[in-house]
Amino acid sequence: MSDTAKANREYLDGLLARYPELRKRLAQALLIELHGRGIASIDAIHREAHERRGVPLDHAGAGEPNAPMALSWDEAEQAAMHAIVLERAAAAFDREELEDVVNLTRKREEAQSLQEIANLSAVSFGLLAERVRAFCALPVGRTTLSEEESVATRVALIRQFVSDQLEFLGVAKGYLRIRDFDEVVDHIVGSAEGSGRIGGKGGGLLLGAKILQVEMARDPRAPAVPFAVPETFFLRSDILEDFLRINGLQHLQDQKYKDPAAVATDYPMILQLFRNADWPPAVVEGARGILARVGDHPLIVRSSSLLEDRFGTAFAGKYRSVFVCNQGDADRRLNELLGAVAEVYASTLHPDPISYRRRHGLLDYGENMAVLVQKTVGRRVGDYFLPVWAGVGFSHNPWRRNPRIRPADGMARLVFGFGTRAVDRVAEEFPRVVPLGLPTLRPEVKPEDVVRVAQKQADVIDLAAGRFVTLPVGEVLAAGAAFPGVSQVFSRFAHGHLRELMGDGLVEGAGDLVVTFDRLAAGGRWPAFLRWALQTLERAYGCPVDIEFACDGDTFHLLQCRPQARRREQAPVHLPAAIENERRIFSANRDVITASVHGIEYVVLIDPRDYNRLATDDRRLAVAQAVHRLNGALAGRRFILMGPGRWGSKDLRMGIRVGYADIDNTAMLIEIARAEGGYVPEVSFGSHFFQDLVESEIHYLPLYPDEPGVVFNDAFLRGGANALVRLLPGAGDLAEVVRVIHVPVAAAGRLLNVDMDGDSQEALAYLAPPAR
Repeated sequence: MSDTAKANREYLDGLLARYPELRKRLAQALLIELHGRGIASIDAIHREAHERRGVPLDHAGAGEPNAPMALSWDEAEQAAMHAIVLERAAAAFDREELEDVVNLTRKREEAQSLQEIANLSAVSFGLLAERVRAFCALPVGRTTLSEEESVATRVALIRQFVSDQLEFLGVAKGYLRIRDFDEVVDHIVGSAEGSGRIGGKGGGLLLGAKILQVEMARDPRAPAVPFAVPETFFLRSDILEDFLRINGLQHLQDQKYKDPAAVATDYPMILQLFRNADWPPAVVEGARGILARVGDHPLIVRSSSLLEDRFGTAFAGKYRSVFVCNQGDADRRLNELLGAVAEVYASTLHPDPISYRRRHGLLDYGENMAVLVQKTVGRRVGDYFLPVWAGVGFSHNPWRRNPRIRPADGMARLVFGFGTRAVDRVAEEFPRVVPLGLPTLRPEVKPEDVVRVAQKQADVIDLAAGRFVTLPVGEVLAAGAAFPGVSQVFSRFAHGHLRELMGDGLVEGAGDLVVTFDRLAAGGRWPAFLRWALQTLERAYGCPVDIEFACDGDTFHLLQCRPQARRREQAPVHLPAAIENERRIFSANRDVITASVHGIEYVVLIDPRDYNRLATDDRRLAVAQAVHRLNGALAGRRFILMGPGRWGSKDLRMGIRVGYADIDNTAMLIEIARAEGGYVPEVSFGSHFFQDLVESEIHYLPLYPDEPGVVFNDAFLRGGANALVRLLPGAGDLAEVVRVIHVPVAAAGRLLNVDMDGDSQEALAYLAPPAR
């Protein structure tokens, strides 16, 4: 035996002394390797084992078609063969080759053990995490488990840690690897004895990031940009159950069965109970661990319900996300973090998610809320912390303001500062909407129009004040002389012209700067990456997707990924040709989707001319409350809502402040812009409010009654009897603002139909006999 063979044999003997349980598996693997390379066949080694033992081979039955083709080896035979295999392998292979076989054998052993544990119906997080770490501690080496050997283990881990939804599993098992769960378990908070998942938002982020990382390395067409995911910690879904139990609050899980009005009344009380509740010791310890790892970096606490961001149910904006400034001493930071988690937990009992669950048949499904604690993306500018730009992206863009726009190219909504302003409906400003196939295309032509609709306010974290605030863009810019990427976002408006910035310095001051994203759109790099990323994710998911993202000026960070809510495919709609003028109620000629809403029995109208005369916010809030009550009173009836400016706006001057639970029964939502009112509808595709409309099949239409050629039948809409008091006794003081038309009464038994043709960009509402 050569010196190399002796050294190799000593290596193998030493290994088996440490891991005796590997002897059989390792001998099998080495035997297969020897046989496969033609060094020694299995039969030859079998014969040699018998020769060394002095026992002749039994050939009885050889050649008989019904005799066994092979005989089982007894223990003595196995021991003799194992010794020969180790001897032959030590002589035939070099150390690196032996280490490859050993490493692969150990991976198979650990993967099999991990799979068996992960498939148990009730396995503790501590045990499962231990087995994940044991596998991941093995050297990566040059050999890997085959797809067939590892897929069952990966599926079992995805089920335990993320989701058991078959659609998600079908995509995730193709991308997530066993080693990906090492970092996941390292970032999970919860007791070792418990078991739970990281929820829909956590799973979507994990999968979306992995898809992009894999495909960026694989696809030569992928634009080269710095890409990352912010460090994220996961509070498991089972913590909510422990939280409710130790505080005696389990009965609140029955809130979902209460009347919607009672749910709304109880919610403020529930929020206070949760904010002032006690915490399981493991959660307090885990929260301290998070803060020790992130230091004083600002955080965001986000919901990650098991129902959220799934195929079929997005729950967009239904649960709370809370920014945590994370400044001050350790106790203050801990209380702030736990208070934010409590708010997320309480939001499971808010009227909006409960109404959403009721509408989608999910009320009886147990609510299991995981929570993400995520480092915010951005940089410090003076006392403020914010991303340079952020937003949302959609792989399918159904709004074609221009026939050159291809829906398959996708679109993005971009804002300066935190992306909350990209998903919320705000005041008289707009995010920059970028059709990714034609990124420089925008509806405004004149510079003054661009300035008028440009973003005026930015959402930031005020580190000195310790809170999340909305500030004028100029005030934020005045806090810092320069920061990377600012020239991508801003243009300078002077002498009636918009000019791009020459660099990222703001030495001339911020007074003339306007949020345009012109350089970003024209540069090609970021729109190209967004388009590639969205199309790549859509291919992997097998359906359109939407994402949330933020950029610190240098690096693109993925924040969220989920299947995109889409309307059902609509057959082509053609407007009726011969409708008498008296039967025409309203029409539209821009921002029209393709859909039909027929058989409308009630029209609820809040005309901007009436709403604009309301003198106080209390009166405007009373209108919003009347809408909420009408939504309940007309449940089961076919009705539409028509109101000023922007439904769901946070600014009461610009529209009626309503949430999902206030409008979820309507068939259609219409926004009216009057020339004298200053109300501007926003086709806010991509906002959480709009996602609600899409998922609930509530059709949207903007109206511009004062434009030439547009129909708005005042005689019908404002001149008839008002059914408000009949439906809402005691609401008579709002009858001059909130008008309810009972269509069959006002139109001699006819009903209202609305046909919308997205191809021709025409819509018409007209009276017609009931369908038979």
